[in-house]
Amino acid sequence: MLRALAGLLPLCLLATACGTSARQQALLERREAIRASNDAFAAEEFAHYRGKSGFQETRWGMSPDEVRALHPEARTTSSQGDLRVTTRVTDRLATVDFRFTLNKLATVSLRFDTDAPLREDFGALSELLSMKYGAPTSRRDTAEDADERLRMAESYNLSLGEGTSFSRTTGDDHAYEERRRIEALAARTDYQLEKTWKDSETKLQLSGWQQPDSKRLTLDYVSRYLEPHLSKRSETQDLDLELKRAQAQEL
Repeated sequence: MLRALAGLLPLCLLATACGTSARQQALLERREAIRASNDAFAAEEFAHYRGKSGFQETRWGMSPDEVRALHPEARTTSSQGDLRVTTRVTDRLATVDFRFTLNKLATVSLRFDTDAPLREDFGALSELLSMKYGAPTSRRDTAEDADERLRMAESYNLSLGEGTSFSRTTGDDHAYEERRRIEALAARTDYQLEKTWKDSETKLQLSGWQQPDSKRLTLDYVSRYLEPHLSKRSETQDLDLELKRAQAQEL
């Protein structure tokens, strides 16, 4: 009797293993089917994507032809259909670049060309953007940061009795404060400004760069839905076409 049971044991183990293997296979196939279904749904959603917002009359997801219909004067700047137009925005001259990924409008970049002081233009545009998108989600001013580091260094040395007969400041403390003072002085003519906003569809970044002999003011719009697909762009192709266009003017 025991021998018979012992003989059946391997068969039972084999049947159990086969049953488990079959269930695992069925589970893997089910997971693969769900993944394929999700991929198909995502692909169809991407193919028909059209945002409700964008820059001015454009909408995220528009094709180059649709954007060109709104801006007939635009010229192509890349093999991916990117477009560039020079126009006036908030009564400021601006170069506007429409960039596409997989034939869909994904970002819009503006570079302003004005004679006004950088902080004046930056402040005016910030006010307008806040009226439309609410309070900024982040802000940065490297000149203010440099001033704050100087104030902290001065405050620290004063706390050590600087300028009194009981001063505990060291040469290193004085040197550190002097470096912060030099940085703060340089930052008055060499600094960066940045503020960001966002809504359900769009991320915005207003950036300003001031240097002793030049300045730059830009505003970037990015589709939050299409941003992950921007990595599929080929930037080298963009640069090649722009370079060829410049070289063609030399002939």
